Amino acid sequence: MKGLSVIVLAAGNSTRLKSRLTKVLHPLCGRPLIDYVLDTAQAVQPRKIAVVLGNDRDKVEARLRGRKGLVFAHQKERRGTAHAVQVGLKALGNFSGHVLILSGDVPLLRPETLKRLLRLGAARPLSLVTSVVANPFGYGRILRDGEGRVYGIVEEKNASPEERQINEINAGIYCAEAGFLRKALAQIRPDPVKKEYYLTDVVGYAARQGIPVHSVSVSDGAEILGVNTRGELAYLQKIRNQELVGAHLENGVGMQDPDAVYVDAGVKIGEDSFLWAGVHLIGKTRLGKGCVVGPGCVLIDATVGDGVTLKAYTHLEDCHVKAGAVVGPYARVRPGSLIEAEAHVGNFVELKKTRLGMGSKANHLSYLGDAVIGKGVNVGAGTITCNYDGKNKFQTVLADGVFIGSDTQLVAPVKVGKGAYVGAGTTVTRDVPPGALAISRVPQKNIQGYKKKFRKD
Repeated sequence: MKGLSVIVLAAGNSTRLKSRLTKVLHPLCGRPLIDYVLDTAQAVQPRKIAVVLGNDRDKVEARLRGRKGLVFAHQKERRGTAHAVQVGLKALGNFSGHVLILSGDVPLLRPETLKRLLRLGAARPLSLVTSVVANPFGYGRILRDGEGRVYGIVEEKNASPEERQINEINAGIYCAEAGFLRKALAQIRPDPVKKEYYLTDVVGYAARQGIPVHSVSVSDGAEILGVNTRGELAYLQKIRNQELVGAHLENGVGMQDPDAVYVDAGVKIGEDSFLWAGVHLIGKTRLGKGCVVGPGCVLIDATVGDGVTLKAYTHLEDCHVKAGAVVGPYARVRPGSLIEAEAHVGNFVELKKTRLGMGSKANHLSYLGDAVIGKGVNVGAGTITCNYDGKNKFQTVLADGVFIGSDTQLVAPVKVGKGAYVGAGTTVTRDVPPGALAISRVPQKNIQGYKKKFRKD
């Protein structure tokens, strides 16, 4: 539609959410609610989008910085939805054409619904979206006359017992001609109790002026649900997660139990990968083709190559695991770490800002922090890189082919040369030359007759 702009009402507080975070920034599958609304709005290619913000406008603007075509308006006083639209219209300037009015907390709205509304409302002063739902509690009811024409909207708190039986609800989504909208808003009077100006009164004004109000109905009531409580947010998150999981299934990803897999909106998964129950893929995680992700694994902003196996309860965060590697079970790979191809990280091993070289292995009970580990290195059970002196972090370097015996402490900064060995139980405090053996154990001493001297059976 030519001459189209959008107003997004995003000034709501999080009172019923009981949160200090402004409502539209609450995440749904890894993205703020308002991101979904703006994606949908931009899909209909408006000239401008006016986002009406409240007291936390700086935080919302910071989140949306970089999006094109946005203008921001500040509703300094909370005087109702009609007043918020007036603030948005002012931000659009001397605008003529049609205006879409959306709520910033309705994340599942589809572009197809807006396109239907625009086709209906292109030559009309006012159109809106409705839905028939099984439980209309809390929503404004659509009032129709005997011939089915919309003549008003009554809010739950103001509805009579008969009106509360109506199950067609107002979605809060409107398409209005700008000139009509300005005129109608000027005629609205404040609610006698709350002293606020309600956008729903625009419908009654149109009916009184003999102007037909047209409607588009959506069959899936979840599409137009907003977020006011934690329960509603959790419900919409469940629906969105089901949509995302379903899309991955369609794209060739296998899952043991799709209802027990959580996937954020920004995640990408290669075909023929398989996810066991309890897997969480979060943020901008990238999972390659043919991977196996075991039960209870959590991946946050991780990049995982093709053919990787992640065993049960492995935790990856902001790290890179290359093709063919095996990680876990119960491993933790922290930010800045790189596990090269075919490397192995075993149970109860933690990597922090460490590169584990191609084919290298750290299979048991080790902490490797701030380390650069070459190819074909074996790290024995219980190895620790002592990288922190209480003030600064230092690096440990293990060259290609190094063998580290069990229960070794590598006190950084330290380097172990190519092909060198470190004996079990050694504390390494100085560099080890290539091909050498480092050992620092106290010589073993056997005390004869110990049992007879210190124990009596």
